[in-house]
Amino acid sequence: MEKIETGGAGIAYELRGQLRGQRPVVALLNGIAMSIAHWNPVADALAAAGFSVLLHDMRGQLLSDKPDEAYSLELHARDLAALLDALGLRSTAMVGTSYGAEVGLTFARDFPDRCEALVLVDGVSETDGVLRAAAESWKRAALADPRLFYRVILPWNYSSSWLEANEALIAKREAAMPDLPRAYFMADGIPGARYVEIPDSGHAVVIEKPAEVAALAIEFLEKTGPHAPNE
Repeated sequence: MEKIETGGAGIAYELRGQLRGQRPVVALLNGIAMSIAHWNPVADALAAAGFSVLLHDMRGQLLSDKPDEAYSLELHARDLAALLDALGLRSTAMVGTSYGAEVGLTFARDFPDRCEALVLVDGVSETDGVLRAAAESWKRAALADPRLFYRVILPWNYSSSWLEANEALIAKREAAMPDLPRAYFMADGIPGARYVEIPDSGHAVVIEKPAEVAALAIEFLEKTGPHAPNE
């Protein structure tokens, strides 16, 4: 893992694969409670398919710096642009999940010439009272007790079958929490977009079913047309 400094924060990142090539570098964008390692199965599948993969923790997430400031989707998009600049990359394709999908949408809006393709997993283009209330409950739980925070987000993120099949893993992750630093279909409005549902999965589908997510992302990225190599 390495870091770049941008906008007063150190951004932790990993780059897997060769930078030069005909296929775009694919940036994997975290959900709120994710870190780089959560993407490992998806990143491995993309790398095996010949893609270079860029992973990073956004400012405020586990491995990156956490300045005491207001964060925004626009700020995270600028950090990603700075990361591309630091690596000498002209553009990227993106696979974003949840909060990361919204960062990806913002990046595509603010840096359209640097976005080659965008795969959105469980993202939204707007918030409502339910989402605001959920985010507020997560925030309060996180400030009160890290283990409580983990329990609060479970039913939002995982399917019933995954929860029932992974009780031991859930208990292990919950125990580790104190050691950590503290219906609109967007495809309808995006030309060339494709909407896919992965059955029997929850919001955290990139963790529940990484093979399916990777296969769909690879299929989409391979059909988005020829890409100029980053130089």
